[in-house]
Amino acid sequence: MAREDILIDARYGEMETADDVTGRVYCDFRLLERVDGTDNERYAYGELSVPQAAAARWGEGSALHVRIPYTASYRELRLRLCVTAPGGGTEYLVNPADNRPWYTVQLPGSVPVRLSEFGALNAEGSYCLVRRGGVLELYSGASTDLRIGAALRQNEVFLLKAAPGTLYQYPTSGVGLIDFLHGNFETTGLATRLQREFESDRMTINSAYMDSETGELLLDVTEKTN
Repeated sequence: MAREDILIDARYGEMETADDVTGRVYCDFRLLERVDGTDNERYAYGELSVPQAAAARWGEGSALHVRIPYTASYRELRLRLCVTAPGGGTEYLVNPADNRPWYTVQLPGSVPVRLSEFGALNAEGSYCLVRRGGVLELYSGASTDLRIGAALRQNEVFLLKAAPGTLYQYPTSGVGLIDFLHGNFETTGLATRLQREFESDRMTINSAYMDSETGELLLDVTEKTN
């Protein structure tokens, strides 16, 4: 099997990431019309359908994921959490701060946020709501993970760039290509070092040549499989 590793941009040395949605369950959201007996001027009201498993462990620090489409409203959002009862029907989780079903959605630090401003956190409308006291703190629902993929070419590049002494775990490894600029394979010993370092990393160099226009060292390498 070809080797795989964490993918890194060889030019800038930055790790490559990708969105991670593994195991994430999104609660259904719906925006309600005017709710009698509430402050409809300041707040818009909505409802989340929460799975029973999530409701059973609902407590301080609990998190829910939800998709909320852009809404052109300069009102803050209050949500109630709706659970389908085992025998049918629905019930609402009570906010222990006031024994009512409504939770105000705010930014961390009790900072008010309007519905129309949600998109500044996540343009795709994906959010994470975390219970903090009697409010729901709003976070972007995006999370990232490191990308894993075929790493043969990546290993070639880093082995060429690295010089002996720069890799703490393998202090003798590295071709140190920069030391051979403006030289040639025969007089500088570059060919010998290339073969030695790549053989140590279980790779065989089939051919190598320098592009006369770009100065780039081009290799044809095969990974040893046994």
